[in-house]
Amino acid sequence: MRARIPLAAAMALASLPALAASAAHSAAGPDPDVIVPLGKLVSEALSVIEPLVLSLGGAMLAWLVARLGPEIAKALHAAQIDRALTQAIDAGFALAEGAAQGKVLDIPVANAVIRQAAQYLVDHAPDVVKELGEAVGPILIARLSAAGALPSNASAANLTLAPTIDRRDQP
Repeated sequence: MRARIPLAAAMALASLPALAASAAHSAAGPDPDVIVPLGKLVSEALSVIEPLVLSLGGAMLAWLVARLGPEIAKALHAAQIDRALTQAIDAGFALAEGAAQGKVLDIPVANAVIRQAAQYLVDHAPDVVKELGEAVGPILIARLSAAGALPSNASAANLTLAPTIDRRDQP
C-alpha cells in the first residue's frame, strides 16, 4: 500500500506540465501552435520512476531472502541428503551381486545391498554419513523397505543395522 503513494505522487508530478499546457491552451482559445511533447514527458517521468521502482524491488528481494533464507537452506539440505540416500540405494542395487530393483531380495542379498549403499555414502557423501551417524543402517533399511525390496521375514535380527564401512580416508 505504501509503495503506491510515491508512485501516484510521481505520476501526478509528471502530468503537471501537460495539465498546465492544457489550461493555458483552453484559456487562450484554440491555438494550433501549442504542441505538448508527450513522448518526452513520459520518458522523463520513467527516468525518475525507474530508480525508485528498482530500489524498492531490491529492498523487497533482500527482505524476502532474509526472511526465508534459513527455511530455504534447510529444504535444500534435506533435498541433498535425500538425493544422496537415493543414489546410495541405487548404487547398492547395482553393486550387490544378485540384486535387482523392483524385486524382493533374499536376506543375504539385502545385507549386501545395505553394505554397498553404506560404502557408497562413505565414498561419495561423507558429510551425510557424519551427520546421520549410526542411523545410516536403519535409514537404508527403511529405504529398502519402502521400495518393497525386503522380504516379509526381514527383521532387525537378520538385517545389517550397522553396516561395516571401509573408511578409506583414515590411515
